[in-house]
Amino acid sequence: MAQNTPKRKIRDSVFTNLFQDKKYLLRLYQTLHPEDSDVTEDDIKDVTLKHILVDADYNDLGFSVGDRLVIMVESQTKWTLNIIVRALMYLIQTYHDYFKRTEQNLYGSRKVNIIFF
Repeated sequence: MAQNTPKRKIRDSVFTNLFQDKKYLLRLYQTLHPEDSDVTEDDIKDVTLKHILVDADYNDLGFSVGDRLVIMVESQTKWTLNIIVRALMYLIQTYHDYFKRTEQNLYGSRKVNIIFF
């Protein structure tokens, strides 16, 4: 009798597809930060990292609103310590892109402005 083995493919999830729509992303943000009621879809900036190591999204969802940065990743089906390293890489690359986008010089003597989440 043949044993059924699950097919393991990297594919977009419902989570990722749902929050590509700014309407739902705004709802997510307002659920996380109900005190920030003046935010509109135009205030949300997509910072999801794409095509870094594989031909897919690097983190599942990343966005900023004002001085807040929100990075969300799906859980993995199998635990490995590498997840911690990958999460750190997501954060570092997101900050790298943020400094580049905001034209801040990491190599100068002037202190850079870091957004916290």
